[in-house]
Amino acid sequence: MAVGPASAAPGGQGTENASSTAKDSQFKDGRYIVVLAGPAAAAYEGGVAGLGATKPQQGRKLDAGSPNYNAYDAHLRNQQREVAAAQGVSPAKQYTAALNGFTAELTATQAAALSKDNRVLVVSPDVENKPDYTTTDFLKLTGPDGAWAQQFGGQANAGKGVVVGVIDSGYAPDSPFLQGEPVKPLQGDPQVGVPYRTGDGRIAMLKADGTTFEGECQKGEGTGAGFDGSLCNTKVIGARYFADSFLQYVAPENRAPEEQISPVDVGSHGTHTATTAAGNANVEQVIDGTSFGKSSGVAPAAKVSVYKVCWEDTNPDTGGCYSSASVEAVDAAIKDGVDVLNYSISGNNNSTTDPVALAFLNAASAGVFVSASAGNSGPAASTVNHASPWLTTVAASTFPSDLLGTVKVSDGSLYRGASIMKSEVADKPVVLAAAAAAAGAANPNLCGPGTLDGSKVAGKVVVCDRGVVDRTAKSQEVLDKGGVGMILVNLTSSSEDADNHVVPTVHVNAPKSLELKSKLEANPALTVSLVKGDLTGLPPAAAPQIAGFSSRGPTLASGGDLLKPDISAPGVNVLAGVSTIGNDGDQFGFMSGTSMAAPHIAGFGALVLGKQPKWTPAMVKSAMMTTAYPLVNADGSPNTDPFQGGAGHIDSTRVLDPGLVYDSGIQDWLGFLNGQGVDTGAPQAGSIAARDLNLPSIALGSLVGEVQVKRKLTALVPGMYHPEVNMPGFNVNVEPKALNFARAGQTREVTVTIRNVSGPVGKFSTGSLTWKGPRTVTSPIAIRPVDAQIAPSFSFSSATGTGSGTMELVSGSDNPIAVGVEGLAPLSQTAITKTPGEYAATNDAHNALLQVKVPAGASFARLGIQAQSNDVDWDMVVYAPNASGGLTATQVATASASEFLDLESPRAGTYYVVANLYATPDNGPATASVQAVTFAGDAGNLTVNPNPIVAPNGTATSATLSWTGLQEGSYLSRLSLGSNGIKTWVNVQVGQGAAPAPAGAPRLDLAQAVPAT
Repeated sequence: MAVGPASAAPGGQGTENASSTAKDSQFKDGRYIVVLAGPAAAAYEGGVAGLGATKPQQGRKLDAGSPNYNAYDAHLRNQQREVAAAQGVSPAKQYTAALNGFTAELTATQAAALSKDNRVLVVSPDVENKPDYTTTDFLKLTGPDGAWAQQFGGQANAGKGVVVGVIDSGYAPDSPFLQGEPVKPLQGDPQVGVPYRTGDGRIAMLKADGTTFEGECQKGEGTGAGFDGSLCNTKVIGARYFADSFLQYVAPENRAPEEQISPVDVGSHGTHTATTAAGNANVEQVIDGTSFGKSSGVAPAAKVSVYKVCWEDTNPDTGGCYSSASVEAVDAAIKDGVDVLNYSISGNNNSTTDPVALAFLNAASAGVFVSASAGNSGPAASTVNHASPWLTTVAASTFPSDLLGTVKVSDGSLYRGASIMKSEVADKPVVLAAAAAAAGAANPNLCGPGTLDGSKVAGKVVVCDRGVVDRTAKSQEVLDKGGVGMILVNLTSSSEDADNHVVPTVHVNAPKSLELKSKLEANPALTVSLVKGDLTGLPPAAAPQIAGFSSRGPTLASGGDLLKPDISAPGVNVLAGVSTIGNDGDQFGFMSGTSMAAPHIAGFGALVLGKQPKWTPAMVKSAMMTTAYPLVNADGSPNTDPFQGGAGHIDSTRVLDPGLVYDSGIQDWLGFLNGQGVDTGAPQAGSIAARDLNLPSIALGSLVGEVQVKRKLTALVPGMYHPEVNMPGFNVNVEPKALNFARAGQTREVTVTIRNVSGPVGKFSTGSLTWKGPRTVTSPIAIRPVDAQIAPSFSFSSATGTGSGTMELVSGSDNPIAVGVEGLAPLSQTAITKTPGEYAATNDAHNALLQVKVPAGASFARLGIQAQSNDVDWDMVVYAPNASGGLTATQVATASASEFLDLESPRAGTYYVVANLYATPDNGPATASVQAVTFAGDAGNLTVNPNPIVAPNGTATSATLSWTGLQEGSYLSRLSLGSNGIKTWVNVQVGQGAAPAPAGAPRLDLAQAVPAT
């Protein structure tokens, strides 16, 4: 039976550690990435006897051929094999540069065991991610007054001597954006930015930072054998692919027929991102015979190194970008010597320590600037991916475009939308797709393949809803059924995309799209025309606006004390190179997504590093963020919400001259991870709270009373700088009141003291901190005051059923804090004594199997194992009833002595709990109690006095908890303070603890077996 994910523990403060970590600690049989606690070579600063440091000095890259690297590489590989061998595991792949870790096929038991090994940092499933789906004029790069000419040495030198690594779906060797000359053997001394062949045939190039890139043009295999390794050139100086997971997990019959096991791109995503970041200059872009003018990548003089990790299969819901392949690509890119990495691939939204993020940590430590897409799950809050502070996380924005068409309705009304249609439609009948459904078709409104009835569509314009189905597949279905045009409507505000449709199409955004759709539905006699250009007479849409699809913050990682996304860049209707394989021979195409925004920032990273090769990745990120300008709302007013666009929109005219920077490096990041409770194996890095990490932004996810935040600023332009704070509702004091830098390179520390005055409690308020002097240096701020700070749990004993105890807390509000009560509910406990041994869903010497009934109407249930001592390790598996009448297994296997699984609104039925004793200090027996409790609101037997609690913000206070009418036994309650999700547990033990469970407690009984499903 498969082991599924655990239910998330209740949010907010007061969540017990075992529950809060449970969601990251379940395992099932499969492929894993195991990360060891010691530093990878890119971050190793010495400390192991006989092994010299391998971390590159500032402004240098990792030297993968040095004796120190070779020795440390061998040391890490041996260590990894020892860790794996302890569980009878053989590593499939080993990483030492970007990550100290390996991939392996593990059983659930092996994965759980490795997660508890003190030499192991992370055990993470090898998950499959998805790609996150002219701007140079808008970015003020072009022309005699543009940034290329004025700041970056002209177009021919924009990004010269820099290599941009693109981790994506490969590249199109025939793309004009990626053409170059054959690479010749070296004649004389190496020249910066000029590739040459080494003696063994590899491509090398002296870079702007004085180090040498050396890439590989990897030959394809099988279906990709046509790529013989000769197609790299003076533009694309490296091309690799990482197909192991794809070949292992996707059967041949489920692979896209056109997919090639080589660096060649099939789906266009990788080609589009590579050409956006660093495509050749002055390439004329033609689609279906129509020229859209000449364009260039952001850094046209930079070189490209391709790392293909994304693969096409026949399941549109997958995406084929495996984490293990990404880790391997980062590892290779560091060794090759890239300066910039672009990662337009999804990730999680609640962690900074997944294996890919840790690989990027080591890349950043080695001097590689990493740009990552924020995700396309907006406009919902807390959907932003890639929370790690060493990454630059990019949101997508709009830019002015004349790619417009008009829907002209016969009643005289006009509706504007995106369009690149080549021909027009005049005065044709119109039908909503939902009213033209083929027999038995599901969701015909989406115009998916085979969903429309030709007899209802022929000769008409069809109104199709956006969503689920590829946009161009919708117009193909309209054409296949005889339709003559399409109106694509957004049901909620999102991007308007100028796709290359097979019938004339206008893509209309909400709310106008909903108005149009309702009008056409109400009056079937209306006809429409689809006309090129904007006939509405309305002013152009304000730009840059944040795209509707762009994922938003606040991030769920680090308690909201990190601010993401970091910055925004164009990501709507971006025209760049595509693969002819998947685009009917076209070499150019429009795409929208944060995937398109991230390579703009990668390109800017290349521009900056071409001029300032000694800058660290954190300095580049800081320069981008502190010089950004505000986005706009639809009405043209400034949009300063950092959860939408981070610090704002990239500004090419200022990015090279920020004045001051917030710098950080590997010691800061390791200190941050230590502060997050991650055992990095680097105690010398100390512990840094997330809020104190030296970032060009400030975030406080839980402000109570007065909080101090630390920052350090380094001068690039010396002089006197004064702080200005814009944070309505908060008292923000910055010390010192001025920073005087006598010379470039000096660093000054500042303390920012923050206290809530009138900001709304439980909601983020946003603002900015600006240093004004020779330059203006601005950072976004986001602060969320909360009602209280309180311990996660309180325990009391009572000789009788009536008693009281004291609960201490710190008030976070001057307003009364209401306390909600669930319980006290009677707690069932069954004592067990076992010896360490293998897991089995049975009752034996090592395991206990119990069953418990959760009643209908329960709002909450907690099942768990409470260890008698903290030096042992119990694990738990819960088999819970599911919607199909079977059982779903959830494993909770943390390194904690005790384990708990919290279930909100649990399904009524019989649950089976397996308690396994995993380990004890002496391998001897240990005792624990298996527990079960269910809540159905306030039981009326526990009061809080005072309620509400009244105390000034930041003041320590207390409340009295009083209980009455309890029988002998154990009881549990959950308290909620205020309306912000702040919770704490209250346990009351009445009597000596030997009594049976009180009346009303869920019954725990030994079971013989878990029923077959």
